[in-house]
Amino acid sequence: MDKTLHRLTGFVVALLCVLTAWADSEIYYGVYQGTGTLTGFGTGKAETYDVAIHLTDPSLVGMEIRGIRIPVNANAKNTSAYKGWLTRELTLVSGKVVPDIMSLEATPSGSWAEVRLDEPYVIEAGGLYVGYSLTVSGVDAGNANDPNRFPVMTTATETPEGLLIHTSRTYRKWVPLAEEGSPAVVAILGGERVKPYAATLEVPDNLYTLMGKSVTATLTLVNHGTENIKNLDYEIELDGQKETKHVSKSLTGGYYGRSTTFSVTVPAPAASGTYDVAFRVTKVNGEENRDETGEVIAPVTWLKEIPVRKPLVEEYTGTWCQYCPRVLAGMEKMSDQNGDDFVGVAYHVQDEMQFAPAVYYPANPNGLPSCFIDRAKDFAPQSGQSEWETRCKIIAPATIGVEACWTDDEQTRIEAVATVNFIRNFKNNPFQVAYILLANDLHSTDWAQSNALSGGSLTGDPYTDKYIKSPNPIRDLHYDEVAIAQSLDLGKPIPGSMPSDVEEYTPYAHKLTFDISDNDLPLDKDKMEVVAVLINIETGEVMNCNKGHVADKPVGIEDIKNETMDNAVYDLSGRRVQNPKHGLYIQNGKKLIK
Repeated sequence: MDKTLHRLTGFVVALLCVLTAWADSEIYYGVYQGTGTLTGFGTGKAETYDVAIHLTDPSLVGMEIRGIRIPVNANAKNTSAYKGWLTRELTLVSGKVVPDIMSLEATPSGSWAEVRLDEPYVIEAGGLYVGYSLTVSGVDAGNANDPNRFPVMTTATETPEGLLIHTSRTYRKWVPLAEEGSPAVVAILGGERVKPYAATLEVPDNLYTLMGKSVTATLTLVNHGTENIKNLDYEIELDGQKETKHVSKSLTGGYYGRSTTFSVTVPAPAASGTYDVAFRVTKVNGEENRDETGEVIAPVTWLKEIPVRKPLVEEYTGTWCQYCPRVLAGMEKMSDQNGDDFVGVAYHVQDEMQFAPAVYYPANPNGLPSCFIDRAKDFAPQSGQSEWETRCKIIAPATIGVEACWTDDEQTRIEAVATVNFIRNFKNNPFQVAYILLANDLHSTDWAQSNALSGGSLTGDPYTDKYIKSPNPIRDLHYDEVAIAQSLDLGKPIPGSMPSDVEEYTPYAHKLTFDISDNDLPLDKDKMEVVAVLINIETGEVMNCNKGHVADKPVGIEDIKNETMDNAVYDLSGRRVQNPKHGLYIQNGKKLIK
């Protein structure tokens, strides 16, 4: 009995030791995650620096901050007065930061200075700023490489705010310097929520495939634990059916948020539609996953039909721009190669075809020529066919069609109607519509296009060689796809153009009128088009677009007369369709969805 009690007591003590070790575990959190080279940043002046990162990750709520690790430029010998601090708001009083939670002095040791809080601070909803201050007492004015010029250590990892900084002389207000990387300051987290084995998953948005096919998704495994991950067990649950898998993955612990990726296959359900699929990590290294956010529910859609996606290619050009003919040639080539599937827009800057101050255009490039695809990345149309085709393969959340017509005999007003048909239900729909009015075959003998390609070596590409064979400048060049108006400044989507909640395979229409009565360009009004653009308001990315010719009179529903009642089917241009496929049509004067 005594031996049994002794063994039991020993087991309880061992268990308490394990629980105590878990409770006392600590983990680092920051943009810097322990790897990569840190770079010094500074103003080159003797002044005081304040640096901060904004902790907004909701998974941190309830965790304790026990300390702050401040990165130090060990070669900068004229730095002092290090302080680490926490604050809910970045407040300045008489040019000095005033933290509203705590502030403690820190003493550098090598490349780091560490601050330990007297009492742990429990992170609340709404987030907080973790920051530090230091003072540079002097710099060598004759030495551009003096380390004291660069006392703030940054990591190259990009974040929306980047380096959030204030200084006593140069940056008198808090400014985000996104181009300078991110501060390497690190919060030390502790408390009972810090576990040795804890992981979660991040699932990509907009997972789609055709009905009857499995979905291959690239998931991100995120380590929230102190221990290294060697393997994990994960579970996928769809429509009540569970499937468990085991995978070997190597992921270092100790920094909250280190991540890696792996692929999973989601089996197809019996019917089309959108399903809420649960992805969960059940075990880490054979131990129960202790992460409170270890399960993610994400919508996955099996489609009856994949919608056609048309990327939006937006070019910034000008008649004064001597190298713009290179991009003009690329746009012409892509338009000819891809026909109506290619949607190109040319914004003219500082020439006769500019329709608004350039700062109101969707982008404000540093120089011309410049080009973007889907407002997501830079694009070179002269060599971008394969990249454009790749964008075409990204499944769009909806189809979008557009019709346009003149509404007055003087042809000064254009009515455009965009019809959007979503492939799944969206609650809090993030997609809205914008419009761009285009003019084609614009030309004038008064315009002269600068042409640095003139007289160069022929390339064998007829589109480029046309400009090589042309003089510099080119007189009376004909311009296509020229933007002459847009629905809102910066090309932004129109609020409320689509409902906040939308249902799959239900057409939603929006109407807009362009007034061009003040436009004095030599327009050929038989060659004008309207582009309708579907934009994700959360990211600014174009998700689909389409263009339509401006017709002489309204077409569509109003023009289809319900006289014969013969059940004939028409498309939205009023043309009779013998064998309608999936889409939106008109039958007996009413909308018909196939």
